[in-house]
Amino acid sequence: MKRVVVTRSAEDVDRLAERLTAAGHLPVKLPLLAIQAIRTLPAIDDVPLATIVVIYTSVNAVRHGFDLIANAVTRDGLVTIAVGAKTRDALEKKAVHAESPAREDSEGILALLATLPLSPTRVILVKGEGGRDLIETSLGGLGIPLSIVECYRRVWPDIAEADFLSAVSVETPSVIHVASGETLTRLTDLCWVHGVEIFDVHTLVVPSQRVSDQARELGWQSRIVSDGAGDKALLEVVAHLS
Repeated sequence: MKRVVVTRSAEDVDRLAERLTAAGHLPVKLPLLAIQAIRTLPAIDDVPLATIVVIYTSVNAVRHGFDLIANAVTRDGLVTIAVGAKTRDALEKKAVHAESPAREDSEGILALLATLPLSPTRVILVKGEGGRDLIETSLGGLGIPLSIVECYRRVWPDIAEADFLSAVSVETPSVIHVASGETLTRLTDLCWVHGVEIFDVHTLVVPSQRVSDQARELGWQSRIVSDGAGDKALLEVVAHLS
């Protein structure tokens, strides 16, 4: 049994904790971020319908951006890509078939785009405020027109000092799941604020080599790169550590 600190958003932390418990582990819930819908969304005008690709970067992108996309474009000639299995499942509940990459991150999305039989004439990226710069930069370099729909933002809720210390200030080495570079920065900042030096105690599970490199620069000694940011990727890592 592994002790696993779960830092996902308040909207998702319970689900992941339940899956860890079912697998025989001890989850510790420490939601470091929350999701806030953006009420004023950009209009999508003059979007050609041929070979459009719509990319949903998270379940929250489906929750908060799907209706806008559904009202703006038809499904004729439309290819829908979900970042991972959870996002794909959320779309299937709305009767939309989506492809998803084996690697559940920006690199996986770009690899999947490269396998499409036809190069897209436009990509609509449905995402949270900030983040996913790699996708934007890569598509811009390929000359593919890109419409960005930012339909939610991440906010940093107040974390009681006692709750934070209870989660991370323990002598027993634990696994801390960090699903993004932003969450990693938030976690590290809180460690310094509360005077907790745990960088050589716990093992971080991160979604990509890029985030692992960021963690190394911030002083985290033990890092494992999982196969993306999804629940399944974390569970596979923890299973091998048991």
